[in-house]
Amino acid sequence: MIFIVVNPHAGGHRLERVAHLAQYLRQAGLHVEIGHTQYSGHATMLARMAARTPGCTHIVAAGGDGTIAEVAQGMAGADIVLAILPLGTANVLARELGLPFDVARVARIITAGGSRRVWPGRLRSSAGEGLFVQMVGVGFDAHVVHHVSLRLKRAVGRMAYVASMLGALRQYRFPPMTVTVDGAAYEAASVIVSKGALYAGKYVLAPQSMQAERLFSVVLFHSAGIGATVRAGLALLRGNLGRLRDVTIVQARVIEISSPAALPVQGDGDARGFTPVRIDIADHPLRIAVATDRSGI
Repeated sequence: MIFIVVNPHAGGHRLERVAHLAQYLRQAGLHVEIGHTQYSGHATMLARMAARTPGCTHIVAAGGDGTIAEVAQGMAGADIVLAILPLGTANVLARELGLPFDVARVARIITAGGSRRVWPGRLRSSAGEGLFVQMVGVGFDAHVVHHVSLRLKRAVGRMAYVASMLGALRQYRFPPMTVTVDGAAYEAASVIVSKGALYAGKYVLAPQSMQAERLFSVVLFHSAGIGATVRAGLALLRGNLGRLRDVTIVQARVIEISSPAALPVQGDGDARGFTPVRIDIADHPLRIAVATDRSGI
């Protein structure tokens, strides 16, 4: 059985693409069931239910990175493959793993049965504990996520984040934080803890992906203010963020931020409460459906 978890608010033409995926899979002789999310955290409940269903081999996350993270939380520890139908605003994990956006190719990957192992991260914050699959931000980018208009996001996609960012440049005060990285303390204005190399779609944040490793890339932004933020944004667009003198990138297993409290936190593009936070590696890896022979997919 294949269970598809659909975020009806992710991307455009989503329900049509989900229907096509279900049709392809049924034509291949597979039993398909579909569940639509209705509120934050519902994807976790649907995935947990599916993971407990005898005969379920794949759970498909049809949405963006936030939906994928919720589905991963629900199937944690289960011997089931997570498949991805990218429908979100940025779809960073799909780009990171080279997964197809074409519905027919997604169906062929699922029926072929190939998978690879990745290690998601675990985030503990004021919002509780949950998994993330791509990155966690604390500080400026989290402020942007907390204040983005969901209505505008559904209407114009990633441009809603640009509008929120312009407002954040005027409003955010960049309070300094102490980031403990595997026991070593750093001072920073913002931090992004990433499992992957990419950010906000195709832009290079870190030198290499850590998806297959029990490690994170920790990107520390030491300078505060509008000028430093614009400079870092331009460097991100150009792919040379790591060359900035006021940016430090290190690898780590455990990251903690306890001071100051009440800084905004985002995970995989969704608001995830406030500091204090602890970030480490999940107890169990995920098996994600991928093409084993790209020439045939």
